[in-house]
Parts: sequence; structure tokens; C-alpha cells
Amino acid sequence: MNLAIFQKKIIKNLLFFISVFFLFNGITSCQFYKNTASRYNAYFLAKERFDEVYKNTYIQQKSDFNNILAVLPTIDSVAMAGFKGELDYVVEKASLPIQRHPESDWTDNSYLLIGKARLHQTDYRNAINSFKYLNGNSNELDVRHASLIWLMRSFIESEKLDQASFTMDYISKEGDKFSEENIRDFYLVSAHYYRTINDFDKTAAYLELALPYTKNKTQKARYHFILGQIYQNKAKQGAEDKTINIKKFDRKAYQNYQASIKAHPEYEMVFNAQLNASQVAGTSTEDIKQTQKYFAKLLNDQKNEEYKDRIYYEMAGFAQKRGKTEEAINLLQESLNQKSNNSAQRAYTYVRMGELYYVESEYAKANSYYDSALSISTEEMRNYDEISARGEILNQFFAQYDVLEKADTKINLSKMSQEELIKYFEKQIAEEKAQIDKEIAAAEKAAKNGNLVTKGATNPFQNNTNIAQTWYFYNEKAVRQGKNTFVRVWKNRPLEDNWRRSNKVNSSIDNNVISTTTDSKTDQQNIYAGVAGVEERIKDIPKTMEEITILEQKIEVALFELGKVYHYQLKENENARATFERFIKDFPKNKNIPEALFLLRKICLENKSLEKCDVASYEKILQDNYSESIFAKLISDPNYLEEAVVNDTIVTTLYKESYELYSNKKYQKAVEKLEYIQKNYPQNSFNAKIELLRIMSASYIEPLPIYVEKLTTFVRKYEGSKEQDYAKKLLQVADKKLKENPIEENPNMENETNSNTGG
Repeated sequence: MNLAIFQKKIIKNLLFFISVFFLFNGITSCQFYKNTASRYNAYFLAKERFDEVYKNTYIQQKSDFNNILAVLPTIDSVAMAGFKGELDYVVEKASLPIQRHPESDWTDNSYLLIGKARLHQTDYRNAINSFKYLNGNSNELDVRHASLIWLMRSFIESEKLDQASFTMDYISKEGDKFSEENIRDFYLVSAHYYRTINDFDKTAAYLELALPYTKNKTQKARYHFILGQIYQNKAKQGAEDKTINIKKFDRKAYQNYQASIKAHPEYEMVFNAQLNASQVAGTSTEDIKQTQKYFAKLLNDQKNEEYKDRIYYEMAGFAQKRGKTEEAINLLQESLNQKSNNSAQRAYTYVRMGELYYVESEYAKANSYYDSALSISTEEMRNYDEISARGEILNQFFAQYDVLEKADTKINLSKMSQEELIKYFEKQIAEEKAQIDKEIAAAEKAAKNGNLVTKGATNPFQNNTNIAQTWYFYNEKAVRQGKNTFVRVWKNRPLEDNWRRSNKVNSSIDNNVISTTTDSKTDQQNIYAGVAGVEERIKDIPKTMEEITILEQKIEVALFELGKVYHYQLKENENARATFERFIKDFPKNKNIPEALFLLRKICLENKSLEKCDVASYEKILQDNYSESIFAKLISDPNYLEEAVVNDTIVTTLYKESYELYSNKKYQKAVEKLEYIQKNYPQNSFNAKIELLRIMSASYIEPLPIYVEKLTTFVRKYEGSKEQDYAKKLLQVADKKLKENPIEENPNMENETNSNTGG
């Protein structure tokens, strides 16, 4: 082969390879351009803006340190209102790669970012759809995992907790390896879920798992603080649950508070971590000295001036832990006396006062403090439902106790002579005036410290800076209460100069004679204007048998109802027994005597320590005098279902009401009423019907897999019942639907068969 032919071959091959190179490079450079344009133009800008919003949700997160803190920031319309512009920008920019470069590698990431932005806009529906789309269509494992985690978060924020739980289980069973970021986020969202449903043991478990993957020091400080709170509460439970190792959980709480402090969070968290750490100290003499010394140091630190109410509150908790009830009450009162605008803390102090008096059975004082707490709190308050329930119990108690006490007093006074009445009322009036003096002094002290809190004026769990919310005269309720108080003390007076003076004098410069003595005396009289005089009180005493009979009828009703409150709500069985005994003795012909006897028998059987509690005597009276009553039959027939027979009449009515709600498509209310039946009347003849109707009603508000699971359990549980046959039909339809669409949210299965649960 000559040189010329060889050179031609070389050139030909070289040109071929160059052509292939440029052809391939053109294709790859096009993809490279799409990826670059998607990532570094639109997506980069959108992600930077979203990260800024996400960071600010943590910064602006409100913290009620008396309650166990939320793991993640709340996403609702109120919290997100200030981020509307930024989130609109994120959606707009993140949409560009999808529209202009749909084949780029950053399309799925853009969809994920849009879903996050939609969630923070509280557009839950579109957020959920975005995450579901990615889970079903993305080829990127990390994006698919992230979409599931954010889907779970979306269900939590939109209060679809059953679906959040189902998604969490689904993620837990995912076999593919998660990235460290997704592992951390999954653990945190799981902890957030369990904090939302107040399952604190699992909240702590997932936070412990998340901490090794958490790099942000501010967030790490918060998670350690939450763990400290959970373990501290666990130790407190040890006072009632002897299986709990108090020292172990106190130690774990202390360690987490210290870890929170070392992460250098904002001062308020450092302060509260230090304060709580002192609470988990021991109760030895040396420990007590050290803790009290620490409290004194906190009180003397000028940086803590605005937190003194909280310090005294925690000091009271430490006194309570040592069994020093009187000392705790005095410290709580000192907390209330502090200059503070923290009405949330004030609410918690009222509650603790109420708890202390409740335990001491001083229900009048307990009721007053619970009412005060509820008047300035919201549902965000720790244990709000429990506090509200106890407040309601105390209100029920006093509704009857007040009637009984007043009626008894009037009847007793009717038996006194005129001279005895005058002496009695003069003493009563003196006590009332002394109480007014005491209240005025307390109000003046509170006003001096800036502690006048208007009931219901503002949300104590928000840092309100709006003058329309904080200034007294912009609050209609506060002004109305002020007017009522003014009229009670000063009566109606025209708007004019020297309005306090009864004897007007010329206040011009030419007239220098101003009678301050007259003013002082008149002011004192006006302060006591609402205190009725002796003659007025004597008029209120019954003088005829007819008036006394009316009072006795009120006593008759109050005694029976009060006995039930003592027994069922307050668990004060000694008082319940005394109340029922008086009811039977004073009103032997009342129709409720058989029930009172039955309850007395029940009290004696359940409380063996009660002295002279004769079960046999109550049974004999019931059988001898009220043999036809249902309560006598409950005793004489051992096979008689004690609660079922009594409950069936009530349950029948409630079941019909539930079925009407279901028929009218009010499914949530139907579920609530059916759950109420199951909780309060467990022994009845309609359990299968109630359970099946509850499952059918819930199918409209629960995901399909949960519906199938409940039906499967029902079929096994009620073997051989006629309801089982109908449940099997529903299950067949539901199974078919589940195979066709495994992530169906609201199956509405009962539409596919004829409803025949029996209305």
C-alpha cells in the first residue's frame, strides 16, 4: 500500500470519528443545557426562596414553654399569611422547568418543590396531589421517598390523621435505602405526628432517632428541650404509676435540658431549660438547698425580670413535689402578683392553684381558679380538654351545691328571732365589706404591677402587637365589664367635672374651699353601695309555709343530683353517701329513692374502707319496698345484666339518632355519636349494629385500606351474626375497589350495596 492511499484512509477514518463525536456531543450538550437551565435558573431561585420561608417558619414559631413544644412549625392559614408573596414566587419559578424543559433531570425536583409550596400555602388538596403524582411516577428514589414524607406531613397538617398513619406505615415498610436527609425528615415528621396525637412516648422515640441526623444547632436545641419535657412529665407520672422509674426519667430529662443549653439557642429557651432542669433535682436536704439557691439566683438576675412570674410558678412546682402544699399556694400567689403581660403563664398558674385546691376538696376555691384559667385560655393550652372537663364538673357541682346551701340557709334563718337575725346579718355585712377592702387592695397592687388581665380579651398564646387588640378601650367586652363594675360601685352618674363628689363645690380658682373630707367619706360609702343592708336581707327570709315548701322542693332535687356528682364525677364517695342518706331520710316518697339505695349499695361494695356501710340493709329496703323497680331486680337476679338492661332504652334512642345522621350524610357527627355510645354504654344488645354503622359512616372520611381492615376485623369478631353477612358483602366490594385503586381516599363503599343496617 503506497503512502497516498494510506493517508486517504487515515483522513477518511478521522473524519468519520469527528462526525460521530460532534453528533454525540450535540445530543448530550442539548441535555446538558436543559439540566443547567432548569437547575441554575428557575429551580435554584425557587429553592433559595422556599428555604428562606421554611427557615422563617422555625424562627417565627410560637413556643408555650408550659406545654410540650411542637416538633415542627404549624402550617395553617394564620401562620402562613405573611409568606404569600414568597410562596407564589416559588410556585411560579418552579413551574418553569416543567413547562420549558420537561425532559430535564430537575423536573421531579420542581414538582416536589411546588408540592411543598402548596402545602405552606395551605392548599392541601393540590399539595397532596403533587406528592401522590411523584410517588407514582418519579424514577428518582430520593424524590419518591421525599414525596411520601411530605405527603405524610400534608395529611397531618390537613388533620387527616388516619391517612397520615397509613402513609407512615407504608414508608416504614419501604425496602429501598433512604438518604440521610430523608431518614431525618421521616423521623421528625413521625415525631410530629405522635406529638399531634399526644403520644409522647413515641414522640420521644422518634426524636431520639432523628437527633444523630440533625445538624442545625437551633433545631437540635429544640428537640433536646422537647425530650427533656417528655421525660420530666414521665417522671411526674411516677407519683401515681409505681412501675415508672422516677430517678431514671429525671436523669434523662436533666441530660436533655443540658444538651439543649449547650446548643446555644435563644435566651428564652436557655432560661426555660435551666428552670426545668432545676425541677428534676432530687429532694434530699442538699438538693433542696442547691435548688433554692438556684431559684434565688434566677430571681436576682436582671435579665429575668420579665420571667419572674414563671420562676415563682416553677418554685411552686418544686414545693408541690416535696409535698409543701401551703408553700406552693403562696408561691403561686406571688407569681400572680408579678408585673407581667404573659397571660398564658397566668392561665397555667390559675390551673395549678385550682389543682391544689381540688386535691384538698376545697371545691369553691378550685372552681374559681378553673373559671379564671378558662376565661383567658384557648384550646392550645396544655391539657385544655381535661381542664375544661374538670371546670365543667365543678360547675355542675356548684349548680346544685349553691341551690342547696342557699335554700338550707334561708330555712334555718326562718327559725330565728328578729334579734338573732339582726345580729347574724350585721356580722355578715362586716365580713362582706372586709372582703371588698381586700379585693380593692389586691386590684390596686395588680394594677401597679400591670397585671390587670381582661377575661377573654386576647389570645394568651399569641404575641399580639396590634393596638386594636391590646388597648383597653378597643375591647368591647372589657369596656362593658368596666361599665358594669363602675355602676355597681358608683351608680349611674352624668359625665361632668368632679363626678365622684356627692356635694358639688365650685372648683374654680376663685373658690379655694374644697371639702376632701366629704369626698373621702362619700367614696367609702359608694364602694359599699352593692352591699345590702340588714332590712333588705330580712325581707328575703321565707315567712310562710308555702315559701318554705318551694325551698324544700329545690333541696329535694339538688340533693339527688349532688349525690350523683359526688359519686360519678368527683369520686367523693363519703360525701356521696352522706348526701344520699339525707335525701332518703328527708324525702322518702321521692321517685328516685330506689336509685339512691342502689347507688349506696354500689358505693359500699366498691369502698370497703367506709365505716358502718351496711350493704345488706340497702338490699333489704330495695327488695321489701321497691321490689318492682329495675334496681331491685338488678340485685335479686344474678343473671340480670346490670348495665345492659338499663342502657338498652338509652342506646336505642341514640342509635336511631345516629342512623338519621348517617342517612342525612352527616357522617362525622354519626361517627362521634356512635363512639359516644360505645364509650358510655358498652354493655348493650346492639354492639354489632353500632360497630358496623360506625365503620360505614367512617368510610366517607377514612382511606380505603383502613375501611377494609376494619371490615375484616368486624367479620372475624361477630361470627354468626346477621350483621356479619352484610359486612362480608361490603368487604367484597371494598376489596375489589382496593385492588383497582390502592390509594383511594374516600371509598364510599356503602353506596355500592343496599344499606340495611336497620335504622
